[in-house]
Formats: sequence, structure tokens, C-alpha cells
Amino acid sequence: MDRQFLMEIMEMNEKLAEAQSEAAMKEIESVVRVKQKELTDNVSRAFERDDFEKAKEILTKMRYFSNVEEKIKLKKIPV
Repeated sequence: MDRQFLMEIMEMNEKLAEAQSEAAMKEIESVVRVKQKELTDNVSRAFERDDFEKAKEILTKMRYFSNVEEKIKLKKIPV
């Protein structure tokens, strides 16, 4: 996994941990959705080209964003 991507995920997790408002969480959620859409398009193209290594790399990135999405959902649940 490249360092820039991991830094992006770390920063997103930090912002989410610090998010106190619904608006802040919605902003993070919006960014995650855009990234997931982009990665979905990229993984489709990788599979079309039979580039399975690239597809595997993209699917791993998607899993990281999926984890962030799950944290957002958990944070929205009132305790």
C-alpha cells in the first residue's frame, strides 16, 4: 500500500474521530462515497483489462474506505 494513500486514510480517520457535528460527518461521508465510486470504476476497468494485480490493489483500497464508512455509521448511532 502506498504511503500517500495510507496517510489519506489516517487523516480521514482522525477527522472522523474529531467530528462533533452531523455536518462534519456528512462531509467525510461524501468524500468516501466519491472515492468509492472512483475506485469502483477503476476496478471495473482493471478487470476488463485482465489486470488482476491492479484489481487486487484497488479492492484493498476499497476495503479501507469501507471501514471508514462503517465507522461513520457507528458514530451516527446514538448511545
